[in-house]
Amino acid sequence: MKAVILNIGNEVLSGKVVNTNAAFLAQELAKIGVEVERTVVVGDLESTIEQEINRFKDGDCEILITTGGLGPTHDDFTKEVLMKNLHLDMELNGGAKELLDNYFHGQMAACNLKQALFPKEAVIIENRLGTADGAIVEQNHKIYIILVGPPFEMMPMVKETVIPYLQKKATLRFISQEYIVMGNGESFFEERLAAFYQEFSPLSLAPYASLGKIRYQLIGLEENSELFAKADAKFRELMAEYIVSDKNEEIEEVLVHLLDSKGYTIAFGESCTGGMLAAKIINVANASKVINESLVTYSNESKVRYLGVNPKTLQEFGAVSAETVSEMAEGLYKSSKADVCVTVSGIAGPSGGSDSKPVGLVHYAIKIVPDLFLESKVFQGSRDLIRMKATMWILYRVYKLIKK
Repeated sequence: MKAVILNIGNEVLSGKVVNTNAAFLAQELAKIGVEVERTVVVGDLESTIEQEINRFKDGDCEILITTGGLGPTHDDFTKEVLMKNLHLDMELNGGAKELLDNYFHGQMAACNLKQALFPKEAVIIENRLGTADGAIVEQNHKIYIILVGPPFEMMPMVKETVIPYLQKKATLRFISQEYIVMGNGESFFEERLAAFYQEFSPLSLAPYASLGKIRYQLIGLEENSELFAKADAKFRELMAEYIVSDKNEEIEEVLVHLLDSKGYTIAFGESCTGGMLAAKIINVANASKVINESLVTYSNESKVRYLGVNPKTLQEFGAVSAETVSEMAEGLYKSSKADVCVTVSGIAGPSGGSDSKPVGLVHYAIKIVPDLFLESKVFQGSRDLIRMKATMWILYRVYKLIKK
């Protein structure tokens, strides 16, 4: 089957909101063998939405998925435009109304009521994180799927309802496996996998690069399950050093699970990353099992006061040095008694660099009691990018050192 993704909203069209929905939908659809023929972004204009619906109806794609325009305000009219185009009348849906009542605890504004209006032919896609349910309607051998715009609401709707629904419609059955790899760049992995692509050409292996990581997606037909199993084993063999997850987990999730499984606690003493390392860990459920405290020691004075760094060390070697992060780590261990102590200091820029210490240089220490590991790396990019890259890399190195 082939699909069209129609993302609706002035905020998306203007670039004020990054269109992550299209990428997510395309990746999820690929897992079940649905090919995205095109992605279109339009503003909140009825005539434009109508035009794209008619274009889809006249084409050979079987699935239209819209995101956005299901809210309670006057400019949210995706559902109304689509149902009018399909000549379907809408009525109050009891299940959708009940979800709204539960969400607002009986204090719903009148304008929200339109979010519970659907044609009787619709399959409701429940939204348990927001106020707008989605819907699936079939007509003339075409499938119309309307979804909300906010990604954190839309994603579970897709995984829990849309994908299972479309899988039942598919004539071909697909199997897939995802891997998150870190520790090197896309070009490095591409060369490493060159022979793999040739050996397993009947299958699809697609890389999706993002900040500090690459997600590989292996997809094949169920009828090629034996070949798929061989490819899965081969990929794991080739990339064993770099795979951090085969469940599409973030590095911080993997690290928290690893720390918890070993009964370890972790503490951070951060300078240039400004709390980003700790924030990543705390964003994971059950982080309280592994992290008790963390410090942002940005100034030299704070490094001395809270982590016991010797002022002479700062004077002789500077804040961005192996010597300083080493003393930071030892001081952090004395105060926290954590099993893993991570400290970092770097030059995020855009100024402050030199020939010997360029912008992007980051020194970090990882103390896994009783051992101390001192490393450094130079990151490229803007100030924020350097800080984010350093955060991802250091979490990866902590994971690798603990697992070793």
